[in-house]
Amino acid sequence: MEEYRLLHLIGQGGMGQIYLAEDTLLERHVAVKFVAMVRPDARARQRFQVEARAIARLSHPNVVAIHRVGDLDGRPYLVTEFVRGQSLEALPKPLPWKQVLHIGSSLARGLAAAHRGGVLHRDIKPANVMLTDEGQVKLLDFGLAKLLAEAPSSDGERLESPAQPPVSPLSGAGGLVGTPLYMAPETLQGAAATRASDLYAVGAVLYELCSGVAPRQTASPSASLEEWTELEPVPLRQWVKEVEPRFEAIIARCLLREPGHRYASAEELLGALDAVLDERAPGDIPEGNPYRGLQAFDANHRTLFFGRDAERMEIVERLRSGPLVVVTGHSGVGKSSLCRAGVLPSLVEGALEDGRTYRAIRFVPGRAPVAALAAATAEALGKEEGPLTEQLWNDPQGFCRELRVGLERNTGVIVFLDQAEEFFTQAPPEEALACGEALGWMLQAATGLRVLVTVRGDFLSQFAGLPVLGDEVPRGLYLLRGLSPAGARAAIVEPARRKGVTFESEAVVEALVSSSDTSRGGLPLLQFAMAELWEARDQTLQRIPASALATIGGVGGALARHADRVMASLPPAQIVSARRVFLRLAMPEGTRARRTRAELEATVPQVGPVLEGLVRGRLLVAREERGETVYEVAHEALLHGWATLRDWLEADAGKRPLRERVEAAASEWVRLGHAPETLWSERQLAEVRHLEPADTSPLGTHFLAAARASVRRGRIRRGSLTAAVPLTLLLVLGALRLRDGWELQRKVEERLDAAKVEVEQGRRARDEAARLRTEAFARFKVRTVATSAEATERREEAERLWTQAQEAADRTEAVLSKAAQILEGALTFGTGDGRVQELLGDVLLERIQLADAFHQPAPHRELMERLRSYDPDGVREARLKRPPSLSLTTVPPDAMVELERYEDEAGRKKPVPTGVLRRAPLTSVEITDGPGSYLLTVRAPDRAVVRYPLLLVSGESVSLALWLPPQREVPEGFVYVPPGPFLFGSTAPDVLRRGLLRSTPLHEEWTGAFMIQRTEVSFGEWIRFLDSRTSQAERDRRLPRSGGAPMAIQLQRGADGAWTLTLGSGANQVSAKEGTPLRIPGRPRAQDWWRFPVMSIDQHDVDAYTAWLAETGQVPGARRCSELEWERAARGADGRSYPHGELLSPEEATIDETYQRKAFGPDEVDAHASSASPFGILNTAGNAYEWVRSTSSEDEALIRGGAWYYDAWIAFAPNRTVVEPQTRDPTVGLRVCADAPRALLP
Repeated sequence: MEEYRLLHLIGQGGMGQIYLAEDTLLERHVAVKFVAMVRPDARARQRFQVEARAIARLSHPNVVAIHRVGDLDGRPYLVTEFVRGQSLEALPKPLPWKQVLHIGSSLARGLAAAHRGGVLHRDIKPANVMLTDEGQVKLLDFGLAKLLAEAPSSDGERLESPAQPPVSPLSGAGGLVGTPLYMAPETLQGAAATRASDLYAVGAVLYELCSGVAPRQTASPSASLEEWTELEPVPLRQWVKEVEPRFEAIIARCLLREPGHRYASAEELLGALDAVLDERAPGDIPEGNPYRGLQAFDANHRTLFFGRDAERMEIVERLRSGPLVVVTGHSGVGKSSLCRAGVLPSLVEGALEDGRTYRAIRFVPGRAPVAALAAATAEALGKEEGPLTEQLWNDPQGFCRELRVGLERNTGVIVFLDQAEEFFTQAPPEEALACGEALGWMLQAATGLRVLVTVRGDFLSQFAGLPVLGDEVPRGLYLLRGLSPAGARAAIVEPARRKGVTFESEAVVEALVSSSDTSRGGLPLLQFAMAELWEARDQTLQRIPASALATIGGVGGALARHADRVMASLPPAQIVSARRVFLRLAMPEGTRARRTRAELEATVPQVGPVLEGLVRGRLLVAREERGETVYEVAHEALLHGWATLRDWLEADAGKRPLRERVEAAASEWVRLGHAPETLWSERQLAEVRHLEPADTSPLGTHFLAAARASVRRGRIRRGSLTAAVPLTLLLVLGALRLRDGWELQRKVEERLDAAKVEVEQGRRARDEAARLRTEAFARFKVRTVATSAEATERREEAERLWTQAQEAADRTEAVLSKAAQILEGALTFGTGDGRVQELLGDVLLERIQLADAFHQPAPHRELMERLRSYDPDGVREARLKRPPSLSLTTVPPDAMVELERYEDEAGRKKPVPTGVLRRAPLTSVEITDGPGSYLLTVRAPDRAVVRYPLLLVSGESVSLALWLPPQREVPEGFVYVPPGPFLFGSTAPDVLRRGLLRSTPLHEEWTGAFMIQRTEVSFGEWIRFLDSRTSQAERDRRLPRSGGAPMAIQLQRGADGAWTLTLGSGANQVSAKEGTPLRIPGRPRAQDWWRFPVMSIDQHDVDAYTAWLAETGQVPGARRCSELEWERAARGADGRSYPHGELLSPEEATIDETYQRKAFGPDEVDAHASSASPFGILNTAGNAYEWVRSTSSEDEALIRGGAWYYDAWIAFAPNRTVVEPQTRDPTVGLRVCADAPRALLP
């Protein structure tokens, strides 16, 4: 400890000794804590290091920072910041409830940051909370109680009797960790600490601060331990008459005995506390129209900005614990308005609560982002613009230092970059790089600098690629979803109410909410319609009448007029292209189609500026899907209510079949290498003579031009005579060509040599990429039991290797691409040197193999097209498509085997027969369809049908032995999954994969044999479990229940023994008794709720249910699925995005859009057979999340699969959602797995 000088002892206790020390390097005071571990062995010290490092990673104003972790002579110690102030224990109590409310908000903030980092406190009490001299609240000793418990001590205290209520920490061999007076009932009874137990302790501390006594201090001295732990606190109002009822209710909810009834997270608790603190002041209401139309809200309109309070508070909280938040989402979802009118004003008014006054630098990149950032900085900070511009170009770090000049301890700067996609749509690349680097250095600067960014989702991966800044993006990512129905209602009603204007009826409001479509970018269009409604209000009655909605033609009518204005603003040439875009995005039957940018570029020339103009005009929505930008019409109303588009569709109806014929013929022409015999005849061309060039894609236009040229050449040949060429002319030309040929051949040799150097360098980089990729995947595959902290370290090491592998692959691609350019240049000399084409073919082949190794289908497709041009004999393409062979034996023998190949069809993977339909065994059967994704289906009498998805690669020989279990050994409703490999993880850009999906890169994994339930567990099945419980207390504990968002659920047993399910609350509540269908308003029919998936059950309930199935012999070996088993069952072998392919429509699963975000709730468990997985599993996308067992960490509680309340992105097959074990959520259910019967193989 040479850099720390101990000054004197300032405290000691059960945790150990605490010294005031001097940091001799940084010349500051610190606290050094020697932790009381009795004779820790090497394992205990290692675990302490890992756990303590996780705690040390916490960086939050409300958490005492840990500077260093180590051990001295085998004794662990921590170096923390030295806090000047006093503990809450030392404060005179009771405190005014308003002061306690502020303390509670700060406590919840610090705790939320810790829980996000995977760290529990385990011993929250007044003595572990400091109030600094500056009035800031700081939590001490995070997780140290657990660290102490890792080294069992014979001196550990035991809780014998509450006669003298214990207030000292407990930690012993039994794992009881904490201070009993503040411990949750379940932890006192021996359960492991959880986030819910931390929240209980917060409630107990706040109760004591308000009342002067802890909740349990009201117990009788003679009470037993059981009575003491089950004590209901005296209502706080009996101690503090004037306490705000909502604050009292918050504390009471924290202190509920049942963990699932407390707040679901510290973030939820923080939101509730901040809602009491954040009573919106009336403020100055701007004059004029309270709705912004297509303009974003800004700070001047914050008093009229509604519907986003929860999101605003969450982003502010994220900025308290980190320097960067990147708000991303679909275009039109409201990112700019949320930041301008919600987040920034809160920050400027001191919402970070770090004692600083913040000034905001706001800029939009535009065409000159460097100048924009320099000008905004100069204006906000009173500096000269010229020197700032110079620094941005030449010294980005110097620019950051300049920002800090003059910043005092109590001042700070928030930089707000709005519409960061303009870096890539308008700005020169070098300016985007310069600004990105400067913003990145800001994040590494001193405290007092924060960066807030909005970026469209389809540009997120490009934004994350900016230097310096990009590495920080995954940690700061915030995905903004569409407004909830409640949020949309607030955005509609509240601005008018602020102006003293009401709506004539609730029906008007409901009509507007139902047509808002805010989840798909319709928020600006709703605001536009509201602005027109405001102008049509009855100014005498100060009311918006129902007739006004009809006058403007509803949302659709307002949109139609706006759409015509947008089209009129486009240059004439772009109007033609815009028409073609809309015709590609609107289906003849009046529905919206989604097209990728690549698809639109293939059919509409120079479409980029047109797309950007239509997105800016809010007529199109752009979003990121599986690494590609996808466009769609912004609102269904445009398809039906915009007369211009209807006219286009009607005029196009007759041309569509002709255009489709042309496009099909053009594709075939390209596939066959522009073979002349595939060009159309004069008669065929006559049939399409009415098509304009704008009616077909560039490829179609090229094909028709080639066909017409061919027809003309034929006429000339038939009408002309062949003329002899004079011999002398031939001789002269020959001599000239010979001389030129020597010179050209010399140039070819030079380029060949240069290309070979590049190819050799590329191959070395390729080998390095392969090595790093293999090492990274080996780390990702490690399955040893680990704590969350150990798993985090292992995952970070794997991610580091994966990043290096990708960088090596990028270098490989860059070098091989350069070699290809050199060789293509050599081909232009026309010498016919076969070596050039041979090497170029090899280079393209290696680039294709590289793209395949890193699962990059888009480069694969583009490179395959190029390869066909330089591989005329097809040798290399054949190498990629060599038929694999399959050998198969089965038990029992002579089973019937069918092999199908998955073909892509409109984003879905459809199984197509291959012609292999015969009895086993199969011996080296050549699969003539080539490599790809296949499905084996094996059947035998009295045996379970076995499905085996598999990926076959070029030329490989696969040998399989499949055992078909007797049908009687597979429980009814279950599917047997044989052992085998599959692709696990995601190909999404790293910023999305790590920040949102929490998934690994796509790689091969393996599972043994197991069984899995075909459907989710239903309410009917769960009720049979409840009926089997002999204890009323056990039955009550296992009841599904939820009283909060997004939907209340209550399952009750009546006096007659019949069960009733109730969904929702208030006016939206529906219920049905056992045997009676449930009708959810807005759905086409009543449904059998007995077959709805059970929801609002926690992990402990799940384990109790599966144990019951196993113990009663209904499902031997029943258990939660591992996440590997779940993902294999959900997507098969080929790494598809959804169970049935790459796209998920609202008709194929129960997601938020299935019932237009109105009739929320689940569907029956056997619905949506069209999205069944390759194993025949139903509803793994949407309906209800499913509890699974994490294979990464023993501490990680995990759910998979999406739900009825969330969109298709959440239902993405590789999406991993981490929750608390005690989570009871109305979107979370269960699917059961079980150990497979023992296979009997010869």
